[in-house]
Amino acid sequence: MINFDRLLNEPVSKVLGQQVTIRHRAGGTSTVSEFDYRHTAGPESGGGEAEYQAYEYSGAFRLSEAPNVKQGDYVDLPDGSFTIDQIDPDDTGWIEVGLIKGEVGNV
Repeated sequence: MINFDRLLNEPVSKVLGQQVTIRHRAGGTSTVSEFDYRHTAGPESGGGEAEYQAYEYSGAFRLSEAPNVKQGDYVDLPDGSFTIDQIDPDDTGWIEVGLIKGEVGNV
């Protein structure tokens, strides 16, 4: 049975998220207990003058769980390893990352 009270009162990542390990290129690891992983349709370009990069794979987590995360670090997910290419923190303490499938050496 679906626990609607839990779904409505806990953050989405706590209900639907997963635990992952971030391997830092500088050495060491961080364990993120609530990683909100997304697989979208694919890269797109925005209209108008400006273009933006949308990632086929992305994720979000609390910055406090991996404060030393940097571009080029690796995330181990059930779908395989991913390289963090973009880091976008917000004012609520969450960070969104754009992911590239595989372990890319020069991002």
